[in-house]
Amino acid sequence: MNIAHKAAAVSALAISIFLISAPAAAQEADAGSIPEIVVTATKRAESINTVPMSISAATGDDLVSAGVRSADDLGKIVPGFTFTQSAYSTPVYSLRGVGFYNYDIASTPTVTVYQDEAPLPFASMSRGASFDLERVEVLKGPQGLLFGSNSTGGAVNYIAARPTRELKAGLDAGYGRFDSWELGGFVSGPLSEAVGVRVAARHEGSGAWQRSATRPADRNGKRNFTQLRGLIDIAGGDKLKVALGVSAFWDKSDVQAAQMIQVNPLIPPFVDPRLAQLPLVTSDARVGDWTAGMNPKRDDRQWHVNGRIDYELSDAITLTSLTSYADYRQTDVVDPDATSLVLADTVDTGKITAFYQELRLSGEFGHGSRWIVGANYENNKVNEVQSLTSTNASGFAPFAIFFSLPIPDAIPLSSQQKFKNYAAFANVDLAVSDTITLHGGMRYTDTTDRFTGCTGNSANGSLAIGLGLLSQGNPAALGPNPVCTQLDANLQPTITSTKLSENNVSWRAGVDFKPNRDALIYANVSRGYKIGAFPLIPASSVSQYTPVTQESLTAYEAGFKLTLADRKVQLNGAAFYYDYRDKQTLGSVILTPNIFGPLNLLVNIPKSKVTGFELQAVVRPVAGLTLNGGITYVDSEIGNFTNFDPFGVVKNFKGEAFPNTPKWQWSLAADYNFPISAGLSGFVGANLSGRSSANAALGENAILDIDGYTLLDLRAGFGSADDRWKVSVWGRNVTDKYYWTNAYKIADTSARFAGMPATYGVTFSFRY
Repeated sequence: MNIAHKAAAVSALAISIFLISAPAAAQEADAGSIPEIVVTATKRAESINTVPMSISAATGDDLVSAGVRSADDLGKIVPGFTFTQSAYSTPVYSLRGVGFYNYDIASTPTVTVYQDEAPLPFASMSRGASFDLERVEVLKGPQGLLFGSNSTGGAVNYIAARPTRELKAGLDAGYGRFDSWELGGFVSGPLSEAVGVRVAARHEGSGAWQRSATRPADRNGKRNFTQLRGLIDIAGGDKLKVALGVSAFWDKSDVQAAQMIQVNPLIPPFVDPRLAQLPLVTSDARVGDWTAGMNPKRDDRQWHVNGRIDYELSDAITLTSLTSYADYRQTDVVDPDATSLVLADTVDTGKITAFYQELRLSGEFGHGSRWIVGANYENNKVNEVQSLTSTNASGFAPFAIFFSLPIPDAIPLSSQQKFKNYAAFANVDLAVSDTITLHGGMRYTDTTDRFTGCTGNSANGSLAIGLGLLSQGNPAALGPNPVCTQLDANLQPTITSTKLSENNVSWRAGVDFKPNRDALIYANVSRGYKIGAFPLIPASSVSQYTPVTQESLTAYEAGFKLTLADRKVQLNGAAFYYDYRDKQTLGSVILTPNIFGPLNLLVNIPKSKVTGFELQAVVRPVAGLTLNGGITYVDSEIGNFTNFDPFGVVKNFKGEAFPNTPKWQWSLAADYNFPISAGLSGFVGANLSGRSSANAALGENAILDIDGYTLLDLRAGFGSADDRWKVSVWGRNVTDKYYWTNAYKIADTSARFAGMPATYGVTFSFRY
C-alpha cells in the first residue's frame, strides 16, 4: 500500500467518522434528514437501523447515478465487495475476503446473488439481475441461516421495482464514448383494483474499445446486452398477496481481451519461439490480444420466472411460498492466453437449469418478539463443454517432436452435474425487554452433487495416441478412439462418474441493545457453509477430478448503528473475526510422470482466518447536499498449508493473504441538488472508490500482483423541479487510470484483465 493509497484510506476513514455510505430510501421525514432505509434482510420489511448485522443498500436510482450496471460494479459503493473476472470470464464475487475463484459455470459461489429472495445459484446467472430496481441489499457475513448454503461471505439481494398503484412510465436514453448507447424504459400501473402490472426493457450497446497488440486494425469490446422484465401483483382480499415475475437477458457482447504481461512456458525447452517476439502490455487498457479470426464473443441468454404467495393465516401468522425456475444457456468464445498464438483458445458451451421452492411460516408474539420456520428444496443441473485448442502450446509440443504426431487440436472438457439440496430452518428474535433482544436460529442442509467429468480425445485423435505412448509406450494403449482420456491408477482411460454427499448445520446467535430509536449496538456469532465442488479442467489423471469438500466459516461480529444530529448523520461500524476451515481455492498439481507441467487442482486449506473492521456513514450538512463515505479493512491469513503455486514451485503458504483480497477498500461520494429557477433544478456529484494492492494467486509471485488504485467518477445536470425530466452528463474513471482486476498464469503466459479506461457521455430521462 503506497503513500497515495494510505493517504486516501486515512482521509476516507477520517471523513467516515462523520459521513457514511449505503443510501437506500423509502420515505423522507423532511428535505434535510436522511431517508428511511427499508430492507428485507431478515425476510421481513424493516428499517436497516433495526437489523443487527452489517448491510449496505442502494436504490435503483443510486445505482444508475454511480454507474453500477451489474454486481460486477458493486465495489464502487460497497467497500469490502470485490469482483474478479476469471480467465474464462466467469465472474467471482467476494465479501470481506471470502470468495471462491474457479473457471467453470458450475462453480458454486461464496457470495450468492438473489432476485427478490430467489437464488441465482451460479454467478454467470447474475448478469441480468441489476435492472429496473427498487433497491439492492448487500448482506455481509455468513447468511446461511435465512438465505442458505453458498453464502459464507454474504448475499446480494436485488429487489425489483414493483407495479405502482397509479399509471407511471419512464424512458432513459444515453450516448457516450466508444459509441456506447443505452435505451430503456418501463410502464407500470393497475389493471384493476386488485391487479397491478409493470413491464420494463433495456438495451446496452457500444462499439469496440480494445485493439489487438499485434494487429492494430483488429478491434474488440463491443457491447450488445438486452434485458426484459414483466411483473404482476395480485391482491386477493385482505389476506392474500401474489407477486409474479418473468425476466430475461440476451448477451451477444464481445469477451474482453486479456493482456500478456510475461512469458512463462509450461515446458521451456518446447516453447514456441514466436512467443518471445510478442509484445507485453503493461500500461494501456485499450490494448490486448487474441488469435486472428477468433472473435472472442458471447452468445448467452437466460429466462427466469419467480412467484411469491403470502397468505395471512391470522393476524400474527403468515404463510409464504417462494418458487423460482431459471434456464441459462451460453456459447462463449474466449482466448485467455492473451496472444495471437493458439495456446488456450476455448469455446465454452453450457446449460443451467435451476429450480427453487421455499415454504415458510412467520409470526409475532409477546411484545416485539417474532419467529420464522421453513424449508426449501433446490434442484440444479449444469452441463458444460469447454473445447480447448492449444496447438502452439509447449505442453503439447512433445507430440510432434518425439512421436511425429499432429499436435492435438480441439479437446472437449465436459462435465455434467446434478445438485439436490434439502434444507429446514428456524429463527427466533426474543425481545426480553424494551431495549434488549436475543436472536437465535439454525438451518439443517443436505446436499448431493452427482458429477460426471471427461477430458475427451482431440478432434484429430492424436491426444489418445500420444498419451498411450507417454504413459505405456504403446500408441494403441488407450484404444482407437476413447470417449475420455484421463487415466486411472492402472493407466487406463476412464470416465469419471461420482457423487459428493454432504450435510451441515448453519446457525446464528446474537444480542442487540437499543437504548433509544436512534441507537443500536449488537453482537453476533454465526456459522455458514459452502458445499463442495468438482473442477472442470484439462485432466490427464482421474485424481484431478477429486472434489474439494465443504468449507465452514464461523464469524464473530460486533457493531453499532447511530442516527445523530436530528437524523442528519448516520454512523455505522462493525468489527469482525472469521475462523475459516477447509477454505476452497484453486491450487496446482504436478503429476508423475510430469508430462504437462503444473496443472490446476481444487484444494482445501485446512485453517485460515480473517480479521477486520468497517465504517460507513451518510450526512446531510445543509439542504440539498449529501456526503457519503465508507471504508473496510480486511486482514486475511492462510494457516499452515503446502501446495504448488501456479508456476510449479512447492511452497508453504502460511501467513499469506487470500488471493484477490486487498487489505483496504474505500468509497467517498458527494451529491448536491440545488434550485436554478422556480421550475428548474440542477445537480452535481462525484464518486471516489479505491482499494489497496493484492495478489491474484497462492504463492504471491510478483508477476501476479494487482496494484492498488483509486477511481474518480463525476456527474452533473439539470431537470424539472418535479423530476419529470432530467439531462445529465457523466464521466467514469475520468483520470483515465490504468488498473487491472485480475492476473493469472495460463498455458505459456501470464496475463491480466484491465479495467475500463475513461468513459463519458450524456443521459436523458423522462418520467410520467
